[in-house]
Amino acid sequence: MMDSRELQPILEHYGTFKPLKTVPAFTVHLLYTLGLEIMAIIYAIIHPDEKHRCMEYFVIIYAHIGLWFLTLLLDQIARMKHFELRINGYLDFYNKIRIQHRLPFYVVSLWNAVIMLIQTIMQHFYPDHFEQECLKGGVLSPISYLCAFITVEFLVIAGVNIDYIVKVRRFNMQKMPPDVQKEEWASASNTDGLNQAEIGYRQLGDKFYDFVEKQADLIRHLRDHNEKLAEKIVLLNAQLKNQNAAQSTAQ
Repeated sequence: MMDSRELQPILEHYGTFKPLKTVPAFTVHLLYTLGLEIMAIIYAIIHPDEKHRCMEYFVIIYAHIGLWFLTLLLDQIARMKHFELRINGYLDFYNKIRIQHRLPFYVVSLWNAVIMLIQTIMQHFYPDHFEQECLKGGVLSPISYLCAFITVEFLVIAGVNIDYIVKVRRFNMQKMPPDVQKEEWASASNTDGLNQAEIGYRQLGDKFYDFVEKQADLIRHLRDHNEKLAEKIVLLNAQLKNQNAAQSTAQ
């Protein structure tokens, strides 16, 4: 039998509020995007510079590739944190922002494809004298095209990230109990439509489908939470066996 004192930290962990710690990562991503936008505007203003032979154009592309890798890292961090959010029982908020936290990765990936298309078109129309066309400058220069597309990208990402940060900060400040502990989740099965469902009647209404969706979320939450608890119990069992073996050796 496992000592109840060993299990107490696990039992106390369930139901306690844990903030969603994704705001710093999304803030860093937003600042990097802002820096890329400022750099693109500056290069578009000072261009052309014959000394650097249109190097600014390629620097912007390299910086955008770096943005894609940063966005990929952000997406992985957000996935992990949102999985923990679902494990902790905040299913409504998880469903509310589960698409929004992935939008930056989709947007940056799409803009990478757009930049690749721009580069391909430039090389197609100016295969032998791309540098001369790039150094001409003006509104139709390659750097101007990049600056325009990156500005649109920045506006989209800024809107998505700022809205996400505001929602997460509000969620962390409220410190609400998990959804599975709320009265509306516990009392959902006592509605008229569901009482009728117990005797074979199915109400094709919004209330019934809302209940089914909540039940699915609850089952998924309990399954994931049980798996996490099982891993902790196995770890504690291994630690107790090691302690008992050490005590037996010492005796």
